Amino acid sequence: MKNKVAIVAANYYENITNDLVDGVKNNLNVSFDTNTYFVDGAWEIIYKINDLSLNDSIDKFVAIGVIIKGDTDHYEYISKGVVDGLINLTIKNNIYIANCVLNVLNIDQAIARTKGDKNKGIEAASALNNLFV
Repeated sequence: MKNKVAIVAANYYENITNDLVDGVKNNLNVSFDTNTYFVDGAWEIIYKINDLSLNDSIDKFVAIGVIIKGDTDHYEYISKGVVDGLINLTIKNNIYIANCVLNVLNIDQAIARTKGDKNKGIEAASALNNLFV
């Protein structure tokens, strides 16, 4: 079984995504070999995972990002596009992606999802641990 995990994290809202990355790394089973890759925003996560999935040694991923609703429809388009893209990659490339892209209404909701046992990175690690260990 392949035990490499690529963590792909958007740098946008870097303080939040770094906390989520830490949540994954600190809770992922030690049998996994991890590499972390940073991209500019949530939209770029899809491209990076697709590119990395072409490497036969990686078939497990964690997608980390933050999308916060603003005053325009941009939030809806990006949120849907990212989720659809991750689902399509999972099916097309036969890979597993733990989705840790936060879709929230404000910055406070995003921060709340990085604290203590509410850290969504911990949940992403738990999903990988439960499925593959």
